[in-house]
Amino acid sequence: MSTHRIKTYLLQHIWILKAAVTSWISACVDFSISFAAFAWMGCGSGTAAALGAIGGGVTNCGVNYRWTFRACGSPPPCVAVKYILVWIGSLLLNTYGTELLTRLMLSSQILDYYEVSRNLRFTIARLTVALAVSLFWNLRLQRVFVFRPTRADSLILKIGNSLRRPR
Repeated sequence: MSTHRIKTYLLQHIWILKAAVTSWISACVDFSISFAAFAWMGCGSGTAAALGAIGGGVTNCGVNYRWTFRACGSPPPCVAVKYILVWIGSLLLNTYGTELLTRLMLSSQILDYYEVSRNLRFTIARLTVALAVSLFWNLRLQRVFVFRPTRADSLILKIGNSLRRPR
């Protein structure tokens, strides 16, 4: 493979590395908030996951918009609306997925036998769900929908303009 082809290939796929770094930063914010809410503030697992997802989502959108995907061609209001739509799906998947998996793990006789702590069960559930949602929902939709121009952009702009017009 020629040097030019290797360079071209790397430049075309560098977004994957950037997305991984962005995801890590967002996950740190998300998990810090989630764990603090669950372990120190006494929130339920679903509430803790939701609070973490809000903090992580805001961080993720900002970093991805400026650095990872460089959302050129799609106006910022359109990116914001599309991100919010995807983020709501992510929030629901993370919240209810974490709640479900935590409940299953808390009722596990096998984990009871090995005296696995309540906090560790939540941590395992939260990390498992977050990884699945990140890979199979967030990353895919951000790459092909949120940070790229789509047919939805014109509709979003029309709705935005109609809401701004005085009646």
